[in-house]
Amino acid sequence: MGIFRAAEGAVAGRGGTLMGDHCEQTMRRLSTYIDRELSESEVKKVKAHLDDCPPCEQVFDFQAEMKRLVRKECCTDDAPSRLRAWVRQLATEKPKPAR
Repeated sequence: MGIFRAAEGAVAGRGGTLMGDHCEQTMRRLSTYIDRELSESEVKKVKAHLDDCPPCEQVFDFQAEMKRLVRKECCTDDAPSRLRAWVRQLATEKPKPAR
C-alpha cells in the first residue's frame, strides 16, 4: 500500500484510540473525497476521521497537494497562438473531396 501503510494501525494523537480499521476505510475513500465524489454522509465520516487522526491527515494533505500540483503543471490550455489559429482554420474549412 505504499504511503498508506504509515496510517494503518496508527494511534490517534488527539483521540488517543487505536483507529486502524478507520484508517483503512478512510484511505480507501481518500481519492473520492479529494475529488468531491462522496455522499454528504461519507464526507462527514472521512472529515471526522481526518480531524482526529494526524497520520491520515498527513496522507490527505500530501495527496491533495500532489493533485493540485499535477492540475497546475500538467493541465494547462496554453497552446501556441499559431497552433490555435491553425486548428481554428481547419475547423472552419470545408472538407476537400476524396480523390
